[in-house]
Amino acid sequence: MVSGSGIRPFARLLDKSKASVWVISPAGKLIYLSPGCSQWLGFDSALLLDRRSVAGAPISDDRLDLIAAALAAPAELRRRGTASLRITPPPYDLHRPEVREARFVRVGKEDNSLILAVAGEFDDRIPEPDLKDAVAVRQQLDSWRRNHAATAINITAGTSNEAVRLRRRINVAASTRTDVGFFGPPGSGGESILMRIHELSSPGENLISVDGPLMDSDLLDATLMPARHQLAEHKEACVTALVHGLDEMPFEAQQRLAGLLETFSGRLRLLASCGSQLIELNAPTDDVISESLSLEEERARGLCSQLIDVISSLTIVNRPLAMRVEDIPLIATAMLDTRHAAGEGPAERINRAALDALVVYPWPHNFEELENAIRHSIRTATGSVIASEHLPLAIRSYQPGSTLKRAKHTILSLDDAIQRYELRLITEAIESADGNRAEAARRLGISRARLIRRLEDRSPSSPSP
Repeated sequence: MVSGSGIRPFARLLDKSKASVWVISPAGKLIYLSPGCSQWLGFDSALLLDRRSVAGAPISDDRLDLIAAALAAPAELRRRGTASLRITPPPYDLHRPEVREARFVRVGKEDNSLILAVAGEFDDRIPEPDLKDAVAVRQQLDSWRRNHAATAINITAGTSNEAVRLRRRINVAASTRTDVGFFGPPGSGGESILMRIHELSSPGENLISVDGPLMDSDLLDATLMPARHQLAEHKEACVTALVHGLDEMPFEAQQRLAGLLETFSGRLRLLASCGSQLIELNAPTDDVISESLSLEEERARGLCSQLIDVISSLTIVNRPLAMRVEDIPLIATAMLDTRHAAGEGPAERINRAALDALVVYPWPHNFEELENAIRHSIRTATGSVIASEHLPLAIRSYQPGSTLKRAKHTILSLDDAIQRYELRLITEAIESADGNRAEAARRLGISRARLIRRLEDRSPSSPSP
């Protein structure tokens, strides 16, 4: 059960023991598992040799890969040199392994060190008090990864009803080759989710990415020309079009796309992301979208009826991050793990004060803003722990209720307040998008036509934002 000659003398000694011992190479692969591991896991543990065992690394749907990932050392091992973690390996067949505590020790120099792990029952010490929260979050995250590897996207992590619903809809979409409409506010990760659905449902199929707001009919034809040729020349061929910002695509281009979908019905698949204005986010289900609109209403709403019919077959809604407060620690830790595994910085965990700040913040730009906050914190932190002072200024200085307190000093009618707030948001969005109105509308989660109407409705006497 040994891979490589360097560890064989050591392995022969361990082979005589009944202990559950394994070794992880500097490259993060399992290179030794003792006979005791086979007894614990319920199958020949030699099957795990050369499989990746790194915390936070992507996990495939292969059962052996899931078990190998469960044996990975916790992230704090890099800083401490030793670490402890309770492990519940997933079953390989009918045997369900018992929960065991594992002790990890890093042996050798940093860049060329082995990780030695022993699983058993230890009662000599408990985790340090300041690590208890981090260990609890880590165990929850590892458990989630093992149970939901098929949809292992960071933004789907969590136990809230919204997280469960999101994973369920993704699993449904991934199990069949149907058209999918994704609805969510700006920064809700629609492109990542749709890409994951494509990888799971049709991994070998040609994928063409389309940026909806930039398309006109001619440019759309040029973009989809390779797909049209493939579909026309090969009757069995199938192609997927991933359209970002479908509701912001010019109306004539939408109609052209609808015609192509009808021409190649069943072979040209549409995966489309749309702004949340087309869907009632407070609805109890994920598939309540607008229907039966007149042509004028379609143009105003931003989406033609033919495409509404197409994406109505299966819709996915990702609601604002502020509606998933209980999931934020897991999501943030998952994002940190992904970047740490990619070697972006030394930070391995987020302390309690920083997690509290993340939970309290309202996240107007949703998951994209949280991802940017984690990226900023990794770059700012010099050690293994992200503290509140490493977070972006807007997050660490946020005071709940401060906006309401300031509002008490000014008396405005509700309509005036709404108008001022809306105009300020539109103006800021246009400025941040360097004058690009289509991009500003995308960030606000509205159609370009709606944004223009709001600007045109503003009279010279209107209060400035």
